[in-house]
Amino acid sequence: MDVKLAQESFIKTKKRSSCIYESARDDLRFLSDDEFGHWDAKDVAARQESGRPVLQIDLLNQYVHQVTNDARMNTPSINPIPATGGDKETADEIKGKIRDIEYRSNADNAYDAAINNSVKCSLGWIRVDHDYDNDSTMNQELKIKRVLNPLSCYLDADSMEIDGSDAMEGWVLESLSAAEFKKKYKGKTPVSFGSEEGGEVEGEDTIQICEYFKIEEKTVQKVFSDGALVDFKDGMEGKTRSVKQRIVRRYVLSGQDILEEGTFPGKYIPLIPVYGEEDFVDGKRRLYSLIRKSKQAQKMFNYWKSLETELLMKQPKAKFMAAEGQVDDYFEDYANPDKAAVLRYRPIELNGVPVGAPIQIPPPMPPTGVIQASMMAADDVRATLGIYGAGVGDRTNEVSGVAIDSRKTESDTATYHFSDNLVKSITHVGKVLVCAFKEIYDTPRVTRIMDGEDNPKEIGINGARVDGQERDYFFNDGDYDVRVVTGAPFTTRRQEAAKFFENVFTRSPQLMEVMGDLMFENSDIEGADMMAERMKKVMDPSLFAEDEGQDPQTAQMAQMMQQMQQQMAQMKAELEDKSMQMQIDREKAQYELQKSQMDMQVKLEELRVKQDQQQLDRARLAVETSALNMQPNDIATRVTI
Repeated sequence: MDVKLAQESFIKTKKRSSCIYESARDDLRFLSDDEFGHWDAKDVAARQESGRPVLQIDLLNQYVHQVTNDARMNTPSINPIPATGGDKETADEIKGKIRDIEYRSNADNAYDAAINNSVKCSLGWIRVDHDYDNDSTMNQELKIKRVLNPLSCYLDADSMEIDGSDAMEGWVLESLSAAEFKKKYKGKTPVSFGSEEGGEVEGEDTIQICEYFKIEEKTVQKVFSDGALVDFKDGMEGKTRSVKQRIVRRYVLSGQDILEEGTFPGKYIPLIPVYGEEDFVDGKRRLYSLIRKSKQAQKMFNYWKSLETELLMKQPKAKFMAAEGQVDDYFEDYANPDKAAVLRYRPIELNGVPVGAPIQIPPPMPPTGVIQASMMAADDVRATLGIYGAGVGDRTNEVSGVAIDSRKTESDTATYHFSDNLVKSITHVGKVLVCAFKEIYDTPRVTRIMDGEDNPKEIGINGARVDGQERDYFFNDGDYDVRVVTGAPFTTRRQEAAKFFENVFTRSPQLMEVMGDLMFENSDIEGADMMAERMKKVMDPSLFAEDEGQDPQTAQMAQMMQQMQQQMAQMKAELEDKSMQMQIDREKAQYELQKSQMDMQVKLEELRVKQDQQQLDRARLAVETSALNMQPNDIATRVTI
């Protein structure tokens, strides 16, 4: 590896693409909060020197946000497709792994930054990288990173593909202070990469280093044997062909030394451009941002608004015109006429002719021609952008919803190439990831994926398995293509599906028995999955037969058997209930009999007690009667005794 050759190649690329990068830099400044970003420096100096206003009223950023936010609302989804040696089930698991990589990497931030820069300055970037999963393992994971500074990345000038897939070299520039450079790269000379002078810097000056990617190709002979292409060895027979094998070299360079070196898995430069509007002039690529051709109209709008303000400033601000001495005695009243009930003045004569009363001066009149010119400039901004009032929610002459949507569709179509280029670039991101899978995920291991509902789960790959896993998935074998599908995020699509099913069932309630489980599966309410499972249990199993690879007739017979079993279980339960009821009735009858017997014994005892009482009463009565019949002598005798 020769640092000098890498610098020469970079300087050549930088010169050939200087027009693109200089225009992009000017676009970014134009859309920034620079106080005079819309004005030429000479015009600003001249106007400020003469005390004329220099206004900057931004009309462009709202349209930039309209385009970028539309792209954000339609999230691209990377879908691997089986190619040579691939299979559908493994492709689905690779898709889940890519979704996990996007989740871990906050890939949405990378995509958003790329489309934002593409719209603003015609040039955005997405990076793919890899690193160890954590500090306690040798396993590595792929990552998707955002690029904040779009002017820091370059691909070789010979790359012509819209997604950069044909690039053979790539550069990512980074600036460090001299002190930071010396601390990080001890013993290395702090010389900036890409500097034609290549001189050493002193103190706290900035050092520019570069992350450099270069694809090395070598040609090998392959032979077709046993239905596959294998490396040719002496003595092998069969048809042969030459195949180019790629190695992606990766270096960190200063202007003098190789600071770090290694390789990147796969066969692509992991630096993916997101271009704006593309054109070729005299064989040279030109890129245009959304606002590139609208800047002149924006400048005219600023000029006319500045002139309007200037003319209004020059008009007199006095409210009254009076002759000298007429209002001197009543100055406060004329200075604040709202506080005076009566405006008085001193009548005077000029050369013997009476001077009339003070005259009220009308307020400053806005310059109609200048205002119309500024309105036309604003219309020119919209015309050059291709985004009209309905596209940003302004009230227009269209009355019906169809007409408004039609006008909005025109605006979306006029800027569709920006979001379409993002989709093409994300497609290449998928190719870079899938190509790198064979080297990053090359050993048996358990890894995490995200399923279709963004729920994490673990699977074993390359021969490893987790509990319940029925088959092997080999990420290091087979080839896969990539297709990107654009649409609303999953949660939004699920909500739309739930609303759709709700409308369908409202019109046709009988369909609830056919696809009611789908409505619950697409609902975000708590317990929706449980409701969907219960719904499936009461639905016809033949509806799920094809999805589960079963014969519908077999599924129907299974349903009949299930129904018979349910009926038998119900009859058994009913018999058990009847038997239990009979037992309860018997016990109740025995209880009633015992209770009757006890009641009878109580009554007999009460009767016996009553009979004994009656005998006692008769005996007492007999004694008393006997006492009454005794003679007095008998009583006396008894007393004497």
